[in-house]
Amino acid sequence: MKKITLFTFSFFVLTSLALNPINSVSWNDTGHRITAAIAWDYLTPTAKSNIINILKQAPGDSDLLDMYDKNEEMAEKYFFMNAAYWPDVVRDRNKQNRYQKYHKATWHYIGTYWKQTEEGPVNTDGLLEDENVAERIEYFRNSLADPSTPTDEKAIQIAWILHLIGDIHNPLHNTSRVTDETPDGDRGGNSFVLGDGYPWNLHAYWDGIIDLSAPKSDETTEFDYYMTEVNKITEEHPKDDYIEFIENQDAYDWNDEGKYITMTEVYPQDLKQNELPSKEYQERAYELAQQAMAVAGYRMAEFLNEIFDK
Repeated sequence: MKKITLFTFSFFVLTSLALNPINSVSWNDTGHRITAAIAWDYLTPTAKSNIINILKQAPGDSDLLDMYDKNEEMAEKYFFMNAAYWPDVVRDRNKQNRYQKYHKATWHYIGTYWKQTEEGPVNTDGLLEDENVAERIEYFRNSLADPSTPTDEKAIQIAWILHLIGDIHNPLHNTSRVTDETPDGDRGGNSFVLGDGYPWNLHAYWDGIIDLSAPKSDETTEFDYYMTEVNKITEEHPKDDYIEFIENQDAYDWNDEGKYITMTEVYPQDLKQNELPSKEYQERAYELAQQAMAVAGYRMAEFLNEIFDK
């Protein structure tokens, strides 16, 4: 098995940005579905059955069941993948009742902070929400394993855990960069403007990294597009290369990995505001995002198997 240190993992895994309390998103629908698809392939049959049975009992007002189409190719797998994106779907303010009940802005990130100094990057202080991505992952680990938690609540919690394990492996959600221009943090790269069109800022660039780097052709179905990327990612980054990281199921450690990457790798000197990233940056970002999604998927499967393989 390949030996991987934290530095090696960090350098090749998660180049990204920072985050401070704001209504910000993570990987887009493509990124979340790919991460969940990787996890699905490593779930036990018992875990898959239990999870899908619970998801099908989601509250009607959540619209989570709208994401299940029994006529789709590999319908249960696709439902699982879609559920991973559901926490972003409920951001839609046009459905106010659903938005008020299910949207949880602070759950997607953790508000830690850092700044660059002459001696290098250092931690700094900032607002930390009580309910954040790492805290919620640990909370749901206990709640999903608790037999007294109602099944309909577990359905919502499963959708959230599928999403949050993706979120925490995008360093946009691990920390926020403080500068003279952004003394309260750069809002996960939202304040780092790239241009007028998409991707308009660094946050948007990282959210859509897969679509930007390997766009879907008109002839390819969405599901086939996702599976192509999944196969590419898992071939380049097989599970056996990351066993020591998969076994670490502490969400706060996961967050520290991403924060380390943000502090040391995310903002190279050649990355300029009001300019698109260089070709070299784009290639590196794509590779790092792929590895981040692989590790997130493997860890997600481990998390869920521990609870639902019973």
